[in-house]
Amino acid sequence: MPRQKQDKPLWELALQVGVKEGRRGWSVVNFRGKTRLRLQFPKQQDKWPADQQAFLPYAWEPASVNPVLQLINHVYGPVMEQNVPLKRAIDDVLATSNKKADLVVTPWPSIIAAFKENKLTQGNRITESTFDSSYGRYLKVALKHLQGRKTAQTGKELTERVLVEKRTNQKPGKAFGKQLTPWIEMPKSRLECCLAIKKFTEFAVLEHRQPQSFLIDEKDYLLLRGSDGKRRTKAVLTDNQILELIQQLPEHWGNVVKVSRVFGVRPWEIAFIRRQDNPGNEKQLWVSKGKVYNTRGGVKETTEPRWLEAVPVNGQTFGLVEGWDILSLPDQVSGKTLGAILRRLPYWQHLKAEFDSKGEWLRPYSFRDTFSVRAHSFNISDTDIAAAMGHTVEVHHRSYRTSEWKGVRLAFAQAS
Repeated sequence: MPRQKQDKPLWELALQVGVKEGRRGWSVVNFRGKTRLRLQFPKQQDKWPADQQAFLPYAWEPASVNPVLQLINHVYGPVMEQNVPLKRAIDDVLATSNKKADLVVTPWPSIIAAFKENKLTQGNRITESTFDSSYGRYLKVALKHLQGRKTAQTGKELTERVLVEKRTNQKPGKAFGKQLTPWIEMPKSRLECCLAIKKFTEFAVLEHRQPQSFLIDEKDYLLLRGSDGKRRTKAVLTDNQILELIQQLPEHWGNVVKVSRVFGVRPWEIAFIRRQDNPGNEKQLWVSKGKVYNTRGGVKETTEPRWLEAVPVNGQTFGLVEGWDILSLPDQVSGKTLGAILRRLPYWQHLKAEFDSKGEWLRPYSFRDTFSVRAHSFNISDTDIAAAMGHTVEVHHRSYRTSEWKGVRLAFAQAS
């Protein structure tokens, strides 16, 4: 047993004896003016935790005696029960201290950065643009209520503040500065906001030691998010409306509408369409790139490339297969670029107002829903339509229009 210094001050002896009393294997020592806690246990017995050591955030001085003993009183049970390692137990206790929390609790801006990194690189990985739309815009507002004076003290309070936040349009243009509807009045955005903050606060508490009060229990969460709101019916265009749109657009964008409606493709897929010989030695259009999606297990997978099948518009397919290699198309095609072009057309605005009055949602993707409805009207099987559109039958039934009132009425009229 090492010899003890005979000239130790009384406070030092009191501290070391206080730590050891009733705590076999526990001791504190002075290491260059810092207090180091050491755990050394008998090796022959399985009931003891592993030997560990950690620095405590207290200087080796008389004023530290009571804080050190209080800290050790709190961590002794969890460590000896082998529930948590020593360092983790110390940090958990310090996280609730008014004076020491900043040593172990991550600041909110850093938690947001870590949360974003987690969503982009771990588990069900998402793209940066998806993070910004599903999380970033809500967390940007949340940060305002987590810093400065009168900060939110609970997850419920934080969510309530974000939902009613006054917002203005920040995009350059005529609408800049225009008042926007609070998220609490928008059922879909309200649900998305509540879910985003719930996941974020769970991450903050479990991974970065923010107070437990920021966890949102299920009862409060259901009240905050409200009802899901009625799902909007997707618009289906008539063939005459399609032809009028094509006529009013510049040729290369008119061709985009032709391809979107005749083959039911996603706008971005147009860049990956090629004409080649199918297994029957006939010329056919082929989409070489599948859609990337996440499985429930968080694994990224890609749908298979596919052959395109045509559903005519008033009996015509515009010679798209025959003339594909010389077809004039824009340099970049996506739902966003197509939508920007369509919104400039007075005729599109007229159609949108008409569909809005019926409670239907008109958007560039409506060409794909229109393809689905028209294909079903030819009594093509669900399996074949889903294969031509590049998704499963389950996704087809869940996400796409398969009929409209006129078709339903006609089918029953013919049956009777």
